[in-house]
Amino acid sequence: MQNLPCFLLATAIYAFAASPAAPASGGTGFSDALSRVRPAVVGISSTASRILTNDLLDDANVRKILGLPDNVLIVQSGSTIAGSGIIIDAEQGYIVTNSHVIADADDIAVTLNDGRVLPAEIVGSDQPTDLAVIRIAARGLVALGWGRSSVLNVGDFVVAVGSPLGLEQTASFGIISGLSRSGLGIDDYEDYIQTDAALNPGNSGGALVNAAGELLGVVRGAPPPNEAAQGVGFVIPSDFASKIVRALIKDGVIKRGWLGVSVTLSQADDKTRDLVVHRLTCNSAAERQGVRLGDAVTALNGHAVSTEAAFKNAVSLLAPDAQVTLDIRREGRSQRLELKLLDPVDVQGSPGQGALDTVTLALPGSSASRACTPKGPVLMEVPSDSVAYAAGLRSGDYLTSINGEPPVSASRIQDLLDAADGKVSFDILRAGTAYRFVVP
Repeated sequence: MQNLPCFLLATAIYAFAASPAAPASGGTGFSDALSRVRPAVVGISSTASRILTNDLLDDANVRKILGLPDNVLIVQSGSTIAGSGIIIDAEQGYIVTNSHVIADADDIAVTLNDGRVLPAEIVGSDQPTDLAVIRIAARGLVALGWGRSSVLNVGDFVVAVGSPLGLEQTASFGIISGLSRSGLGIDDYEDYIQTDAALNPGNSGGALVNAAGELLGVVRGAPPPNEAAQGVGFVIPSDFASKIVRALIKDGVIKRGWLGVSVTLSQADDKTRDLVVHRLTCNSAAERQGVRLGDAVTALNGHAVSTEAAFKNAVSLLAPDAQVTLDIRREGRSQRLELKLLDPVDVQGSPGQGALDTVTLALPGSSASRACTPKGPVLMEVPSDSVAYAAGLRSGDYLTSINGEPPVSASRIQDLLDAADGKVSFDILRAGTAYRFVVP
């Protein structure tokens, strides 16, 4: 029995070594894959005149001591940002990186694996996703092929390759720590892969690859050091990034259609949660063509959507005037809505001159939604310590329905509240947008 611990340890080591999840290439780990990946990963240095910002300069007292008026900005000339990039087209010289790496750049220099340093031009950039494409003219380039981030599982082995801290061609090993991370407030559209592979300043725009050398995502970066986040890094998944990159190469910008609807997860019953429409912009494509507050969204263009971020990102990839199908469930019945997205330019515009030259207008149209043509009361005062205020209601909101019924009179409002069993939903109209708030 005294040899049992040694036997268990040996068994565990053998099981790990024989596991199909572990990288196995003749005992060389990831070295074979990296020999193919590293020539496709480059270092990027961009130089620009950028506005100098920090916490001290944002402090009114500090600005007063320095004699800086509120409307004066400090411009730092020759500011340099270092990052990484991935060659995705060897023939055309296209390189994907982060938008913030090349933002406002006057000059961009790309350092290849073989030591060559070449100038680059910007093909396109999309700040809401922090993705950009640049281009170099060179022979003998090696490109990396896109992998499928949709097949990843938590625990899969990965390697991040980039140029952290100015160290070219650095590889760090780790696993997939989480998937579909969102709500971090980093970018407008978030659906990150989380990894514990070491990421440091300069890794931004680099590659996350698997043992086969496939590109699983573009490194977004790690939280700031003051957040004490060790072993936490985020990557833009390849399935999403590749679509943005293709559009940038084609058009130089991302043209997004306007649906005008937001969803949130809501408990449908003890076992399921629905993506429910809780915000609807009046005169938007969704409102004009039949979407209602409280609709449960089950699919977009035939593809199931299960999270707020997944729905938002899927819509962000749709072009103006795109025809889409939206599967919903309303009052227990399934429906399929055929929608055509709008071009925001066609709905919103700014007068060319005069008092409204900086004001964005939305021209009224015939509304298909009761939520956008209120006949109920306006909330004159909502105390800040009230349950209604905590739920999101505010003074000036127009009350359009209670639990789906119009509040046409004070007695009707009281009847609806008395008849409510548990949660009460309030639909309101605020500044051209319809919202649904639920009060426990």
